[in-house]
Amino acid sequence: MIGQIEYLVDNKQILVFLTLTKDLEPPGSLTDNMAYDFNFPKVEKQFESYNGVGVRVRYFINVIVNRGSDKLIKQEEFVVRNVQSEPLTNPSSFSEVGLEGKLEFKFELDRTKFHLEDCITGKVSFNKVRIQIAQMEIILIKRE
Repeated sequence: MIGQIEYLVDNKQILVFLTLTKDLEPPGSLTDNMAYDFNFPKVEKQFESYNGVGVRVRYFINVIVNRGSDKLIKQEEFVVRNVQSEPLTNPSSFSEVGLEGKLEFKFELDRTKFHLEDCITGKVSFNKVRIQIAQMEIILIKRE
């Protein structure tokens, strides 16, 4: 079992943070179809699986069968997700922004912690407007 972080923008640099190995069969001949059970009990998987623009965190099982001078290799990736309960306190947040007596507004979010699949809601309140506003945008920026 392997856990690794791939830095996609840095010539695909790879950092392996988890490696566990189990031998399933001693050297010898394999003549029939075989199935092998395996387990990795109580493994701390410290990161969630993630696939972003600049970095990727992945876990996979790597099966290697040595056949003399060559090897048969098969990888099977799996996803790790740390499911947590909703936070007990999730207060709203706000910030006030202004331009020296010409424009003042308050930006509010209904809470500060969100699930990846949540809808983000809030409001913008204009307290003082002494300039013409041609356009207003709200931008959600994703950072890794």
